[in-house]
Amino acid sequence: MAEKKKSSRGSEFWQIIFPALAGLILIGLLCAWVVVSASPGSLSRLAEISTVLLVLPIILVSSLAFLLLGGLIYLVQRLIQAIPPLTGKAVDFLRKIQSGIRGVADFIVKPVIQPSALLTGMRSIFSRKNTRYRVE
Repeated sequence: MAEKKKSSRGSEFWQIIFPALAGLILIGLLCAWVVVSASPGSLSRLAEISTVLLVLPIILVSSLAFLLLGGLIYLVQRLIQAIPPLTGKAVDFLRKIQSGIRGVADFIVKPVIQPSALLTGMRSIFSRKNTRYRVE
């Protein structure tokens, strides 16, 4: 990796601080010149211009907020239209899963429950309490 060259000590001042200070002083002198040389009529005109320039960013930001709100309203409307068909498909899919799981569970339990059910049925048929079929 290439190593950075170390800048000389004075270059930071001349490349960063001096231009910033010079620009600040120049803007300050320009503002002072406008205030001193302007007549009262032109000062009110400058005040109106500065008011407009201060209001423009607020108008832009608020219009972006309104556009964002409009986009969200549009997306919610589309979502409301899309939900009913999707829920129908989801319910059908879940019913298929449920029937598959029920079939697997019945298949697993069948060897345990079927003999027990047959024995219980046979006992109820041939019991002495039952008067219909009596084995003596």
